[in-house]
Amino acid sequence: MTQSKMTFLLERLQTLQNLANWPNANVPVTALVTEYIPELCKVPYDYLFRDDAKAMAECTLLVQDYLKLDILTANMDVYNFEAEAMGAKIKFFPDHCPDFDRSDYFIKDAADLDKIRFGGLDQGRFPYLIEYCKAYKHYTGVDTFPIFSAPWTLAGNLYGIENLIMATIEEPEFVHEFLRRIVDDYHVPMFRALNEAIPGFAEMDFVDAFASVPMVNVQIVEKFIRPYLQRELDKLNMPGMRLMDTAFFGTAMLEGDERKRFEDFIIWSNGRFLCIDPDAASLGADYARAVATERMTALQIGISATYLEFEPIDNITALVRDYVLQAKAGPTPAIFFFNNISPNTAEEKIQAAVWAAKVYGAPGADDKTPYQMPEFLSFEEFLKYKLKNNPEEYTFEWLKKSAYSYLL
Repeated sequence: MTQSKMTFLLERLQTLQNLANWPNANVPVTALVTEYIPELCKVPYDYLFRDDAKAMAECTLLVQDYLKLDILTANMDVYNFEAEAMGAKIKFFPDHCPDFDRSDYFIKDAADLDKIRFGGLDQGRFPYLIEYCKAYKHYTGVDTFPIFSAPWTLAGNLYGIENLIMATIEEPEFVHEFLRRIVDDYHVPMFRALNEAIPGFAEMDFVDAFASVPMVNVQIVEKFIRPYLQRELDKLNMPGMRLMDTAFFGTAMLEGDERKRFEDFIIWSNGRFLCIDPDAASLGADYARAVATERMTALQIGISATYLEFEPIDNITALVRDYVLQAKAGPTPAIFFFNNISPNTAEEKIQAAVWAAKVYGAPGADDKTPYQMPEFLSFEEFLKYKLKNNPEEYTFEWLKKSAYSYLL
């Protein structure tokens, strides 16, 4: 792999590596992007999410490059992969994300738990995920690996989250067995198989939206959620394999000891303190910084997708500025995060917000540092440029399926 083929991503990754020099380091700018990728690239969702993994890799990297993000997390329809491979029905659509058929849950009672058994990497869209990882490595020279649904949230999708929460009260042993089956009979053999199939596989990346307050309380976290994440690590028993479990909200709904215990869980499962809107908006960025400083861990903070979509640019850049300046005012690194950018968000708003995070995230920047709007570049103009300047050697075959096909 030549140096030129890795230029854009290597530059962004250097920002992360420089965090070792904190506070003499820039605040990395990261984002979770799911629907925004097919919307920006103007391709059918089902084509990207199901049919063409190489196209998904190209589109993901192009969106990251265009938005000037240091890290872009492309979750795809992360909550569906294991369930689909088990045999659960997943519906695909051209104009929005795939989802479970929630009219007929895959697990209805204890007898159905035998369905939870890993059948190999030829099941469901595992071949798609492996092809995606290999294409990403081919284009960048950098390893990547899939994100999956954490045990608790996977159980909630297979059984219904309301049913699962009621079962923690009425049938706790059923819930424990349910989660044990997911870990022992599915995730552990799945991760071992992926470790053989994907070079550089080094992290158990989970998302856990159903582990948020008020869907759950701290008691459920401590009895049913954290123990099975720990079981993942213990049973897999692969030295060096890291755990990353994200998507927690609701800290602001807790008080006193319960809030502290939830904070501890977030830090344990993320390796940093994650505090984004609505919690950051309610408790303040100074609260988030104080927790990270007290626990001597990195802080990841960010504004909400709705704020980014609906507020005027001046308000957005002002809030980004305030969050970044408060987040970086401490002894541990700060990371800025845009959570699941809405597919209808104007490109100008994202570019302005990312640039604000970079300006105020620079060492020495303060509230007196001037901010000048970046020159707006449309995604169409960016594509025209990349078609002529393509060191990554993207195929651009996906453009034939896109509303941008006239660019070919």
